Amino acid sequence: MKLLVKTTCLVLLSLCYTNFKGSAQVAYKSGFAKASIEPANYPFSLSLAGYGYPRDGRFSLDWIERGRLEGCTAFAGNDDVLFAVSNGKLISAKASENLNWKNIGDGNDIVLMAVGKKALYVVNKSGEILKSAISGNLNWKKIGMAKDAQSITMQDDILYVADTGGAISFSQVTSNPLNWIKLTNLNGVISLVAYDGSLYGLTVNDDLMKLNLKPKNTTWTKIARYNGVSYDVHLKFIAVGNHTLYGLTKENVVFSGKHLTTGDLSVTALALSSEKQTVVVVGADLCGLGYDFVSSVKQEVTRKYHLPAAALMINSSHTHFGPVAQHWPAWPEFVQQPDSLYMNDVLRPAIVKAVGAAIKAMQPADLYFGRGKTAIGANRALTGENVPYDNDVDVLSVVTKKDQKKTVLFLAGCHAVFKNEGAESYTIGPNFPGVTRALLKQKAGVSNAMFMQGCGGDINPVDDNHRKTGEALATDIIAVLNQPLEKLKGKISFYMDSINFPVKKWTEQEILAFRKENDKNNQDVEEEKNVRWADHMFQLNKENKMPVSMPVYIQTFNIGNWKLVGLSREVVTDYSLGIKKLWPDKLVSVAGYCNDVSSYLPTSRHIKAGTYEGFGSFFWYAQPSIFPESVYETVIDKIKAKNY
Repeated sequence: MKLLVKTTCLVLLSLCYTNFKGSAQVAYKSGFAKASIEPANYPFSLSLAGYGYPRDGRFSLDWIERGRLEGCTAFAGNDDVLFAVSNGKLISAKASENLNWKNIGDGNDIVLMAVGKKALYVVNKSGEILKSAISGNLNWKKIGMAKDAQSITMQDDILYVADTGGAISFSQVTSNPLNWIKLTNLNGVISLVAYDGSLYGLTVNDDLMKLNLKPKNTTWTKIARYNGVSYDVHLKFIAVGNHTLYGLTKENVVFSGKHLTTGDLSVTALALSSEKQTVVVVGADLCGLGYDFVSSVKQEVTRKYHLPAAALMINSSHTHFGPVAQHWPAWPEFVQQPDSLYMNDVLRPAIVKAVGAAIKAMQPADLYFGRGKTAIGANRALTGENVPYDNDVDVLSVVTKKDQKKTVLFLAGCHAVFKNEGAESYTIGPNFPGVTRALLKQKAGVSNAMFMQGCGGDINPVDDNHRKTGEALATDIIAVLNQPLEKLKGKISFYMDSINFPVKKWTEQEILAFRKENDKNNQDVEEEKNVRWADHMFQLNKENKMPVSMPVYIQTFNIGNWKLVGLSREVVTDYSLGIKKLWPDKLVSVAGYCNDVSSYLPTSRHIKAGTYEGFGSFFWYAQPSIFPESVYETVIDKIKAKNY
């Protein structure tokens, strides 16, 4: 008996030592990085995502006054220099904030003007098209006629002319005589600019339109409009210089275009590792991202940094004031596709750069978790008893061992909306998450702060002032940081899975009947959306491209005793409450808007009640059907069964 006790004690001591030794070996490293996703000067203007109103769209273009050009009758530019005719003089200035004009010749006979890399092209009062080299003394040579020209522009040795009826034709300037070919029409065009493979047209209604020439497209897309706030000038000419759009008003005031923005749109990345396992969380100040784009970004990250796709979670904050970053086929044409220059030249490199920088910056750190409550939101969709709202605010505090610098990741589920009025409606910005991040750095001694959107699909802020919402959330987070936090211990693991819900396909007759019901030609936003949805579905049917399933992606990071679950789509608050109940003894946080935001993820309660989240939103998202009523139970059961 004594021998048994002694042996048992030795075994217990051995197990304790082994466990202690195992725990000691699991040390964490952490790295943080931030990259701007502010748009560059070019593209000149971007459509903002998140609201179907106003019907004519929300665009980022703002006009900044740059001086006057008295008696200006012609205005044009090339890569670096602007040209104008002012009080009968031909003048030029380097395209910059301060326009210093100098006289370069006589402009009394010039009616219209275009600029190539080395030559000027003008139309005189007789309708003759003249050409002169820019360098040296001007020496005009007639190359053709354009008696009915309203505007001319030049690009890659091709001259484009818009006539007074809106017809736009082009000719190689090397043709002798000029050989005009009809390209397209733009009703009401008064000024035309060719730049970087596209035509830009200003209309008499103060709309700015774009035509992509590279795929030989003939469809014009609106890129900006007069709104009386940021775009509050009436222009007669547009020109481009040094990647910047310029405009000249009917009162002969020169303006340069810029994006109206708060200046802090960003992506943040937090890399965490233990032993040889690394995971990275990315937060993006965007309304949403599509799965195809996210997958391509993950593939690039894998190639560059050898991080598995399942170890990278990309969360969208769902700000309704970010540039369109995913396809919206049922929206107006200016929202249907994101700007490729913004996506490929700004957004993609920023995410990849932030992930790489976060991994490179990893150093030993301690991780702490805390949870508090917040009252920033309320359920906007459901009424009656037991209306759900997960008001948890979860906080991960990462403290570096070397210098005790603190990085805070905070997660709350609430739409990043309001206000959609005045200048704010047209201003690029992260909404309340940006306010909270700034305040945490100012008031809580936090070196870095990043936001993850939780399950806020049916949760709206209770205050229509996003600054107050951000301030309230910051106060709640600081309260969490000021209380004892639980230190995380244990290994890191990650999982990625999906559930494919079969599409309940509409018949062709149902689609056509739905279209007819909504096609009332009264410019109602909802009805127009439904017509576009029907047309899109009809085309998918015709081309045999109708999706057969609607995937929901599930991703899990286990970081010691903290579990982070990320779901795709606009996830309603019930999912956060339900998933947390699966592990009542663990620290569990649930994020929506991860890896793909292609519709709402409702519950049967939303679907049966016919709420926006359970029905109408699926038309905005151009989804082939709504989810089955059992969608919530299916997702919860899958997560429970897999025990990710």
